[in-house]
Amino acid sequence: MKSAITKHIRDFIALGVVALLAVLIGGYILSNQRFYLPAWVPIVGSDFVDYYAQFSTAQAVMPGQGQTVIVAGVTIGEIGGVTLKDGTAIVEMKIREKYAHIYNDATALLRPKTGLSDMVIEMNPGAPSSGELARGGTLPVSRTLPNVNADQILAGLDADTRAYLQLLVNGGGEGLSGNSNELSATLKRFDPITVYLARIGKEMGRRQAYIKQGIHNFRLLTEELGARDTELARWVRSSNDVFKVFADQQYSLRATLSLLPGALDAVNHAVIDSNALTNQMGPALSKLQPTAVGTAASLKSLQSFATETTPVLEDQLRPFTAEAGPTVAALRPAAADLAATAPQLDTSFSVLNTLTNELAYNPPGAQEGYLFWAAWGNHLAANMLSAQDAGGPIRRGTLFSSCDALTIYEDLGKGNPELGTLITLLNAPTVAEVCSSSASAAQVARGRQIARRSLAQQRANSSGAASGSAIEAEQPAQAQRAPTEAPGVQGGEPR
Repeated sequence: MKSAITKHIRDFIALGVVALLAVLIGGYILSNQRFYLPAWVPIVGSDFVDYYAQFSTAQAVMPGQGQTVIVAGVTIGEIGGVTLKDGTAIVEMKIREKYAHIYNDATALLRPKTGLSDMVIEMNPGAPSSGELARGGTLPVSRTLPNVNADQILAGLDADTRAYLQLLVNGGGEGLSGNSNELSATLKRFDPITVYLARIGKEMGRRQAYIKQGIHNFRLLTEELGARDTELARWVRSSNDVFKVFADQQYSLRATLSLLPGALDAVNHAVIDSNALTNQMGPALSKLQPTAVGTAASLKSLQSFATETTPVLEDQLRPFTAEAGPTVAALRPAAADLAATAPQLDTSFSVLNTLTNELAYNPPGAQEGYLFWAAWGNHLAANMLSAQDAGGPIRRGTLFSSCDALTIYEDLGKGNPELGTLITLLNAPTVAEVCSSSASAAQVARGRQIARRSLAQQRANSSGAASGSAIEAEQPAQAQRAPTEAPGVQGGEPR
């Protein structure tokens, strides 16, 4: 067998090609003849569901000729067969499985697809709300319409009407002869009307649906009211009582309504008067908005501070206040007496504070303050009084000085009598005895300059102290209690 095929390989290939072409051509012919394979055949198989429709006449319906069932221009099946039952034609419709959703309110129309009366069934599957038609179910004759031929329309007319119609058609033919362009233009002008009529028809359809829904809702409402007649009667009686109360208060209502225009007028004037306030408050509130935003952070911080200090106030300050109450009550008389004495004590401590500040003040530069020299004065006083006899301590000492210092002593003694007395007790040599050379002239001049500045400062301090004393005498006692601060001293304490 293999050797025979190898020997006649060309003939074998030619036979295979012929067989393949035969299969393809046969499949094409069968597909155009609407030949369907059963559903168990993979890929190309399909299954159908049978439905039936009753027609008053099944004229030109020929099963097996590929007459189809159409929904919205889409072929969903074909006409399978026609039977007669009780004078009514029963047309079988084979619907594909995926389109087998036919409802009880479905309709079917027989229409010619071509001028040779190649019939098709145009179907409207209906709405799901009416319920699905069982498989194998039948559409009644009330939901189907057969094809109507022109001769049936003419047969319904009497002889005179047919004659008039014939005259009308002949006259129309003569009038339209050679006026095809004008007829076309005239029909084009009716295009907007058809569009508007289509919109009107669509809206009328929606209106019909709304009316239907309204009637349905009204029926439900009436049924519900009928089921609740007791509650409805009670509601009517309650409404009657309410209206009776309104009727009894009609004079009060009239009086209220008579006052209403005046009240509205007053409100109108108030609103007009508040317009200026509103115009001012708008910018003011806008400017206060940053402050409010900043205050929010402060309030949050204050809230956290209050949260943290609440335990201290509750657990520490409150018990302390309770325990200190008797002590404070006992100290109240002493505090009253101390308050009466406080002005004098305040003045005394103010003077003492001023003296302490003066002693503790350390001026800038190389010059030292009073405390520095007080230590040296203590040391020198001890040395001066270290010797004594039966009459008491004997003062001794050695004075070292320069030309400028001697000049300062003499000038200060001449300008200040108190200091002059002390300088005389020193028994110091005179400037002429010590500083007679030309080399010491510069020191003498410098000493006199320093002495003049010191005397001027003393006089200024003396005049300021005198005026300050006069001012303090005029001020209240509470103002005199304010502590004075020396230069270079802060808070009454030495720096």
